[in-house]
Amino acid sequence: MIPELDLPIPAQRTSPVTPVEPPAQAPVVAPCTCGHPKSAHEHYRPGTDCGACGPTACASYKPEKGFWSRLLGG
Repeated sequence: MIPELDLPIPAQRTSPVTPVEPPAQAPVVAPCTCGHPKSAHEHYRPGTDCGACGPTACASYKPEKGFWSRLLGG
């Protein structure tokens, strides 16, 4: 037998009405064709390979072509 405790019954939690927006990402300036910024190719040793991809995936910094270069095939 359970005695009456006169305690309020907890209410069901509800989700927020609007979803929380993720923080804005800074745009990558002058990305390489591997997708990483130019700074990933600058390190304290010889070479221009990507510090994130490694020398086997991205051996050197190759800037992505701009819109007009891609459009005109330059």
